[in-house]
Amino acid sequence: MQDPENTLADAVVGVVGSRWRLNTFTFLDEDIGFIYFSAPASANVRTIGSLQKGVAQVRGERLELSSLRKVLNRDEGVMANPARAGFDIFNQMLEDQSVIKLAFVRDPVERFAAVFRSQFSIHMKNGGHRVKLFEFLGMPLSENLSMLDLAELLNEEKELKNLIPHLNTQRSLIAFDLVDYSFIGRHERWNEDYRLIAMEVFGCETPVFDPTKDLNIDPEGTKLFSLVDEETRKELKKAYAEDYEMIDEIEELFPDGFATE
Repeated sequence: MQDPENTLADAVVGVVGSRWRLNTFTFLDEDIGFIYFSAPASANVRTIGSLQKGVAQVRGERLELSSLRKVLNRDEGVMANPARAGFDIFNQMLEDQSVIKLAFVRDPVERFAAVFRSQFSIHMKNGGHRVKLFEFLGMPLSENLSMLDLAELLNEEKELKNLIPHLNTQRSLIAFDLVDYSFIGRHERWNEDYRLIAMEVFGCETPVFDPTKDLNIDPEGTKLFSLVDEETRKELKKAYAEDYEMIDEIEELFPDGFATE
């Protein structure tokens, strides 16, 4: 009998950081047979919304995604998380080879630039994540923390990346080293990659969700092309070295998105 405190699901929680974090960023459907591990600003909103639409279509249910809250909130949507499905069920799904496990990843520098602009710039002075970060750093909210400043702090303060999921490595958030993935796509080629995995998950064409068109918002920073200077880029490549290593491994393991023998 498996030790209930030593399951694959528990190991995944340890890497992701907490059950709350796992339940917030993990979407699944037991009947259709998939688990999606998301990372903020890595094609996550598009994928969540599109999976919601696919599940609703397959079930013949009506679904209205008229706000970002409706896309992300489990009470508003049609997908479950590990808590809602049951942690035992989640563990069984992790170990079941027939269950599709999918994720999307993004170039770490581009992801950081998008996250910085949407969460930590001076324009988001009183935003929840910025307040939490500044409290941790002991800085007044009126201070203009630059992209380079935060990049340097990520290398100096080792606890900082784990403080807020948006700053954490994608490798940790998707538990890359533990989950037996079927498919890992790229944020940069989401339009092509999502259609591939959606056909595999649902067995038919399903509608896609694009927040820039459907809600006139850009939560992933897909339209914000930030110029990152070389000094900042150098700091970020050091801070997110394990993500760059992961992407190299993904390109080798998943040359077409899907796992290969």
